Amino acid sequence: MSVGRPPGTYISDLRPSRVATVEGVIRELEPVREVETREGQRRKVRNGKLQDATGEISIALWGSEVNLAEVGDRIRIVEGWVSESRGRPQLSLGRSGKLERLGRSPSG
Repeated sequence: MSVGRPPGTYISDLRPSRVATVEGVIRELEPVREVETREGQRRKVRNGKLQDATGEISIALWGSEVNLAEVGDRIRIVEGWVSESRGRPQLSLGRSGKLERLGRSPSG
């Protein structure tokens, strides 16, 4: 690993069906909404966009995750799950991931 490179993966390198640790700034968050799961349960979900110097990826926050961060927050998603939604990569916390708030973006 080269000196100065942050731990984890850059957004431009994310591919579906992989676990990844990534840092970025939340640039967009939609309002919280409820959806029905395949099991017939109702769950909260909040979609948005996460950006780093290499690109942007859609994110999905589920259940109690929907209030963990706001637009302009710099976050790290540790062991997030990269899936595919509408033909494009999407990042969520999956079963074992976690979201860490690192502060506010200066351009926030």
